[in-house]
Amino acid sequence: MFKVMLVDDEPAALAMEKRAIERRAKEFEVVAEAFSVDAAIALYKQVRPDVVLTDMKMPRKTGLQLVRYINEESEWPTICVVLSGYSDFEYVHDAFSVGVFDYLLKPVDGRKVEELFQRIYRVLMLNREGAEPAVPDKRMKDEKLLEEITAYVRANIRGDNSIMSVCSHFGISQPYLSRLFRQHCGRTYNEFLTDLRIEEAKKLLAGGKDILIGEVAEQVGFNGQFYFSKVFKDATGLTPRDYRNRERHKSENEQKGRTTND
Repeated sequence: MFKVMLVDDEPAALAMEKRAIERRAKEFEVVAEAFSVDAAIALYKQVRPDVVLTDMKMPRKTGLQLVRYINEESEWPTICVVLSGYSDFEYVHDAFSVGVFDYLLKPVDGRKVEELFQRIYRVLMLNREGAEPAVPDKRMKDEKLLEEITAYVRANIRGDNSIMSVCSHFGISQPYLSRLFRQHCGRTYNEFLTDLRIEEAKKLLAGGKDILIGEVAEQVGFNGQFYFSKVFKDATGLTPRDYRNRERHKSENEQKGRTTND
C-alpha cells in the first residue's frame, strides 16, 4: 500500500477526498490529514507519504508553499497533487512550475480521482522497481542522459514536455529526473523548460516576421497567450509586444549605422 496525506482547511472537503480515495484507489491508504500547511509539514516528516494531495488556497500559507517545501527540502520522493476551485484555476499554472504532478478540481470527481491515482500508481511502481540506472560511472551516464533529454525537449519544444511525459519517454522516474537537473544544472526541470521556452520566444519575436503573440506562445509550448505573456514579463521585465518593438528599434538603428558608415 502506498501512503497518502491530505491537506485541506475545510473538514467536509477533506472527508470527501478521503472517501473518494478509499473507494477508487485500492492501492492507496490515507495515513495523515492536516488542516494547514504548518501542520502538514510536521506530519510529513513523521509519516513520509508517497502522495500529498493539498488544497491550493488556505489561510496563512498556501498549498503552493507546501509543494515547494516538499520538492526542495524533502529527502525522499513524493508525488504532489493540488486541488483547486474553478475561480482559482489560474494558480494551477504556478503550481506546475514548482513540480506538481497534476491537479484536481473541487469538488472532487470520483472518476477523476480513480484515473489520476492509476497514473500515480504506475509512476510509484516504476520508482519502487528502481528506475534509476546502476552503472559503474554513474555521473557519466547521468550527463549523457541529461544531454539526450535536453536535446529531445529542444527538438519538441511545441509538444508535451511535462515531467510525466518526459519520464515516460525515457523510461525513468520523476524523482530521478528531478535529481538530474538539480545536481547537474543547479535548477529544476521546470525552470529549465521555462527558460528554454523564453529563449525560443525571444528568437521568434526578434526575427522580423509579423507573427502574432498567440502564435509565438503556441510555437514554444505555452498553453495560452495570457499565461505566456505573464511568464515572459516575469522573466524579461517586458511584455512580448514591448520586447519585439525594442528589438526592432535596435535592428533599425544598427542598419542605419551600417548605412551611414558605408
